[in-house]
Amino acid sequence: MARLSSEKLAMLKKVFTEDAMIPGQAAQAAGVTYATAQRWYEKWGDEIRRSLEARLVPSLEASVKRHTKKRRAAKRGSRSAGRKQ
Repeated sequence: MARLSSEKLAMLKKVFTEDAMIPGQAAQAAGVTYATAQRWYEKWGDEIRRSLEARLVPSLEASVKRHTKKRRAAKRGSRSAGRKQ
């Protein structure tokens, strides 16, 4: 088995962690075989997961805050409408 250059490894890691690609897509993007991409995907699995979660959690929290504010505003609006009657 031939060793991958550090550039190809860096590219493979980037497409997994930053571009959120699956092994088949990453293999094409980095110019390696599917088996190689799959092997490194399994090896870096925890790091890939942490990287993707780190990007998703803040946006998820912001989304929850926006929806909570909308719900509260809608409840306040319906409460005040009910009192006027």
